Amino acid sequence: MFYVYEWYIIDTNEVFYVGKGTGSRYKVRKHNNLFNDMIKHFKCESRIVREFEKEDDAFRFEYEYINSKKENGECTCNIRVGGFGGNTEWWTEERRKEYSEHNVMKSENQRKRMQESNPMHNPDIVAKTVAKKQVGVVIGHIAYNSVKDAMNKYNVCYATIASWCNRGINYHGEKCRWANEEQKEYTNKRYNTGSSKAVVYKGIRYESESDLCNEIGIGSNTLCSWLRRGFSPDGEPCRYENDERNLVFENRHITRNKKRAKAVIVDGVRYNNVADASKQTRIPKSTIYSTLNGNIISTKHICVYDNQQPSQTKNQNK
Repeated sequence: MFYVYEWYIIDTNEVFYVGKGTGSRYKVRKHNNLFNDMIKHFKCESRIVREFEKEDDAFRFEYEYINSKKENGECTCNIRVGGFGGNTEWWTEERRKEYSEHNVMKSENQRKRMQESNPMHNPDIVAKTVAKKQVGVVIGHIAYNSVKDAMNKYNVCYATIASWCNRGINYHGEKCRWANEEQKEYTNKRYNTGSSKAVVYKGIRYESESDLCNEIGIGSNTLCSWLRRGFSPDGEPCRYENDERNLVFENRHITRNKKRAKAVIVDGVRYNNVADASKQTRIPKSTIYSTLNGNIISTKHICVYDNQQPSQTKNQNK
């Protein structure tokens, strides 16, 4: 079954595109740039105008219908006069074969060019790429071949070296610049006039908190929490440069678990924790906790913590 369909603007009923198709072709919302632009700016819908048993009859009607609409100023999105039609099965075997035979990526010249430009096959390309990215820096009177060399010398991160070169000076008062750029004059009276402080993390000095955040991908609130504690969650020292506090790392997660997992004695039997006691005795955990805290007085069960002092034990059989 073949048919001729049309697309129209719902508000004005103006027909702006006519086509021939089969199956679900009339629902396809992609044809040419004029059509695509039209359906973006107006509320549009499609409908089948007439159905045909033979495809040739559908082609002839499409041609006549498009021309009659164009005479009335419609079918503005039809580039061709019709008679060609279409369907939803665009990727046919014929088209696949044609695309494969004319694929520019399979030509000998293209294959040769790609192989010559591929760093995996050409070491010269690797050297050029590395040289392009490996920009040297000059700090003080010493020229470094790469930023990495300067990082190792000053034990700072890449962002700090970049900040020095962009600013023209480092916190030691040494002039800094990119090897391929002119020296910038630093005119401020003080090196750091803002409120940022240098941070030391894993033994590496960072010019500011934002440098460290950008380097390891964390937020400023997270870093502030680390600086207050003096450690990251993994136990890595994280301090301001002038922080001389004598701090000891405390794994909060383990501490919380230890506090939860107190041993208890229920009816004279010791259990590792309340959960084990509840499972073994089938006493609800809420009942055990309430009895332990003295919120209720049980006449059936005696519950105390394993290390609970006798003076803190309440008579639960009153």
